Amino acid sequence: MTRDHYIALVGRIVHVVEILRDEPQGLSLHELSSRAGYVKSSVHRILHSLRKHGYIEQDRAGGRYRLGVQFLVLASRLASRSELVQMSRPCLIELVERFKESAYLAELRGGKGVFTEVEEAPGDFRLVGPLGAEVHFHATAAGKAMAAYFPEYRRTAILHQQLPALTDQTKTDPSDVARDWETVRVDGFALNDQETILGAVFLAAPLFDSRERVCGSLSVGLPKVRFSSQLSREMAVHLKIVCHRLSDRLRAVGYVHVTGN
Repeated sequence: MTRDHYIALVGRIVHVVEILRDEPQGLSLHELSSRAGYVKSSVHRILHSLRKHGYIEQDRAGGRYRLGVQFLVLASRLASRSELVQMSRPCLIELVERFKESAYLAELRGGKGVFTEVEEAPGDFRLVGPLGAEVHFHATAAGKAMAAYFPEYRRTAILHQQLPALTDQTKTDPSDVARDWETVRVDGFALNDQETILGAVFLAAPLFDSRERVCGSLSVGLPKVRFSSQLSREMAVHLKIVCHRLSDRLRAVGYVHVTGN
């Protein structure tokens, strides 16, 4: 992208939106201004403009700002165009019915991993994830399950980037992350034990298209208090079965993930 064609204001708006994307409980104007590195007046104008169009919500005057329902509308319409989303829905429903925990689909899009579908578990005490959120290839189970099967040059490129610590449990040493990916290739599933959210555990397994290229992953998330070694084994086994079945179907219909690697 050349400097002449870049619109700085659009960049600031996107930056504010991406910060809020990772904060489902919302942020105050002061917190958001501090995170973004912009003056409050600038952030306030951005928020006010987005709020008028339904892309930002605020529960009360002076309260926290959150992404609005219009982003959900955009995400749902984008997801509806995805063949992988359509084919994965019965699998997500099956996982939720079996384990009574939320299940997620992540896809590779434009070189990034993105959550494109979620099936929420019943009950109030459950994990939910925002559609459109980007996965971290070094920390999320969904991301590890995909990155483990990337070509070596791509894994190396990820390890040479700065790996952010999302919690005090996040592995940021490249050798530790590489070992995690190797474990995924051996065991066939990935584990995220409080590496992205304290008190939350996720398991994921990879999906492959008709060309045997990794194209996404299915994952299950649950509160740490409900997690156990036995449940982990049961989830891992069933996740792999479901993902193998879906990958077989993708091969049978000749599905090619055009924005994969």
